Formats: sequence, structure tokens, C-alpha cells
Amino acid sequence: MLRSFYSIILVCVTSAALFAQFDDTQRTGGYARLLGMGNNPYVVDPYFTAVNPAWASIYSNFLWGDLGSQQTPWGNDGVGQFAGFNFRVNRNITFGGILSRNDFQGLSISSLAPANTLVNDMNQAGPRVISLNNNLELIGAFRLGNAILGVGVAYASSVNDVNPPQGNSSEGSASQLGLNVGILTKLGPIVLDAGASIILPGATYSPGTGGETDYSGTVIGVFGRAFIRSTSRLQLVPAVGFISTSGSYDIPNAPTGDFPSSTTIAVGFGINYQVGDDILIAGGPGLRIESTTEPEVDGLTPELTESSFIFPIWNLGAEWKFADWIIGRLGYTASTGQNTEEEKFDMNRVTENVTTFYGVSGVTVGLGFRFGETFSLDATVNEDVLRQGLANIGGNGPTFAYLSASLAF
Repeated sequence: MLRSFYSIILVCVTSAALFAQFDDTQRTGGYARLLGMGNNPYVVDPYFTAVNPAWASIYSNFLWGDLGSQQTPWGNDGVGQFAGFNFRVNRNITFGGILSRNDFQGLSISSLAPANTLVNDMNQAGPRVISLNNNLELIGAFRLGNAILGVGVAYASSVNDVNPPQGNSSEGSASQLGLNVGILTKLGPIVLDAGASIILPGATYSPGTGGETDYSGTVIGVFGRAFIRSTSRLQLVPAVGFISTSGSYDIPNAPTGDFPSSTTIAVGFGINYQVGDDILIAGGPGLRIESTTEPEVDGLTPELTESSFIFPIWNLGAEWKFADWIIGRLGYTASTGQNTEEEKFDMNRVTENVTTFYGVSGVTVGLGFRFGETFSLDATVNEDVLRQGLANIGGNGPTFAYLSASLAF
């Protein structure tokens, strides 16, 4: 009985330490903040709620989203816009949601890219299925003992049902179901942040006459980070990621086939170095291995494998507080990789092509505005604004490239 009592006390003390550390997190940020810090994957930010729904408990009583980037020449009204909310029911339960469009930035169950890729492929013969938009993800986060557990579910669908008077009706439909789970927990000096997701996209077309065409796919993702407290100022942040995609198609009067399958493995090692309450330096190197295999079509095309080894990948960033209401950010990104293409006709005939490539690199600049204790606006800055200097007066170029907003209450 006494041993059980001490066990309960230990769990409560450890749990209190976990939540005290998390609850000190400032409830601000978003995708624009990460971009301004060199597309940084090593910092704590509400954006990671899309990957690990357990973060909704830390960012409870919180409205957030992206105003996106400037309009494009073809008329998109702010690329990347979405809205999210997290409401605390009580100390242990938080419910929330994310309403996203088909241009959501990043791969999570809030992204509709898996389903719309299938739809675009199916529509190569003509517009028969409507692309998905307006995806709704519902989130629940629960504090249990020494951990926060999160779960999310998202769904979107479309229908194109044509019933002409003369008959010969047709129906095209598409859907995507996404499920994810996540955990935040403290193991000694280590805070573990881990999430896993599965996305199930599909598209079907039934003509008035003839058989049905069916496309389906599966996307599995795993993401994890560990925040290891080294000193009072320094945290070490190893990070790993894994994504696997596959799919198949069934076309009338043709054999069932497989879509190209792909696997991505990413590993990174960063730091968070805090100087007082005003300066944060974050970032580090990483590597990514990608492989895509397109199966052989008998008598037509050989098996084609394309793989990439990208190292190093640099994501470096810093932010500092100018004043209570404004924060400045700088970042830098760079990567170097090697791409290999291999055509395999049979075991004795293999063609290989190896090339070096360089990813998008350069400096990023950002600003964060704080209006009282509740409203925040984060932005990446168009670097041309800095180069133009006094020419900005009366100029017509955009000042901000991407905007995120949040309201904590």
C-alpha cells in the first residue's frame, strides 16, 4: 500500500514537471515563423499540431491559421490559407480542428495532395472527377499521467453525378480519409514528441456503359523529435521522419496495376540555444534519402527506379526580441544531393544515370508582431524590401511573403 502511494506521488511529480515545461511555451507562431527561421524543424511551434495532435493540449484556447502568400497570377486568393482552433474542455481534455484547402503547406492528414494526385491522373482522359477541397480535421488531446495523447481524423469527398435526359448517366467520386495519433511525454531529461499518420485517398469513375475505373492509395508517415536538455540554455534536438506511399489502379479491360511506390527517410540533428528570454538560436544539419520505383509494364517499359541522397541539408535560424511587441528572425537553408536513375530491363541490362543537384538555398527573413497578450501576426519578409532601401517609399512590391496569425485566450 505504501509502495503504491509513493508510485502515485512519483507519477504526479513527473507529470507536473512535464506540463510545467510545456505550459511555459508561448502560444504564438505558425508556418511563417518556421519559414523565417530557415524552414526550421527543430523548434516548438503550433504548426506541429498538424503532425502530432497532442500539441493541441499545449496550444489550448487558441485560434490560429495562415493568411498565406500573395495572390498568384492565376488568381489564387492567398496560397496556403487555413484556419484552426483548440478549445480546452478541462485541464485534461482539449478538442480542436483544422479546416484546410487543397494548398495546405506540408504533408499531414490536413493535406489533400494524395487524393488530388490520383484525381489528376484519372482525369488525364478528360474531366470526370472533381478535385478535393475544404478538408476538415477533428482533434482530441488528453493528458494522462506522464503523457499527452492526441488523435486526429480528417475527411473530404467530392461527387460528379451526371444524369442526362437521354440516359447513359455517369458518376465520378473522390475521397480521402486521414487518421493520426501522437504523444508528448517526458523521460528524465528528454521530452519526446512523436506522431504517426495514415492517409487513404481514392477516386472512382463509373460511366454510363462499361466497367468502373478505380484508383486507390496509401500514405504512411512517422515523425519524431527528442528535446534533450543539456544545460539550462542548450537543448539537443534529434529528429527523424519516414513517409511511404503506394497505390493501385483497376481499369476496365486491362490488368490491375500498381502506381509508383516511394519511400522517404529523413534524419536531422539540431539545437535550441536560448539566451535569456530574448534570443533563440536553432537549427542544424540533416540528411534525406528518397526512392521511387515505377513497376515494369510487360513488353512496354522497364522497371524504373529513381533515388536521391541529400546531404547535408542545412536549416539554420535565429529569433530575437526587439521589444515586447516585435520579434526579428533570420534563417538560412541549403542542400546538396545526388540523384540516381536506373532502368532495369532484366538482370543483364541495367542503365544508370547519376547527377548532382542543389536544393533551394539562401537567406530568409521574418518578423513577429505581438499585440498585447493575445493576438500575434508572424510574417516572412520579401528580401527585396531590404535590397530596395529607400525605393520602398512609393514602391509597389509586396513587403511580406507569407503570413500566419494566432489568438490566445
